[in-house]
Amino acid sequence: MSDLSLEIVERDGYAVAVLGGTRSPETLLAAAAETVARCASSGRDRVLIDIRAMRGGLDTLETFDVAGRQIPAQAGVRSIVRAAVLDRPDNLARIGFFETVAVNRGLNLRVFANEARAIGWLLSNREGDTRG
Repeated sequence: MSDLSLEIVERDGYAVAVLGGTRSPETLLAAAAETVARCASSGRDRVLIDIRAMRGGLDTLETFDVAGRQIPAQAGVRSIVRAAVLDRPDNLARIGFFETVAVNRGLNLRVFANEARAIGWLLSNREGDTRG
């Protein structure tokens, strides 16, 4: 059974998805599907995904499967122009692999520990800017 908590709020020009609970393939996939659906229904194509409150982590194979196969294959995920993932500084090395895999699969996703930088990148409109 999933212990995912997910709150999605709309901001000016983007949505914010705040996740809580345990990081697992199931919780992350459920959160991604719900977030994409809510963004589509509200006309948002940029999302800040705040996972700082989540516990645990994925192992390397789970990360590769979720970021490289499962999320890119979800319906509507390509309608998201930019996704900024906000995590704790102590988890950046682990979540950095998630970013690498997702970007290699064509998603415009970047990981941050600083919320202001994440929002700045999320709202920037520089053509071809995928790294900030």
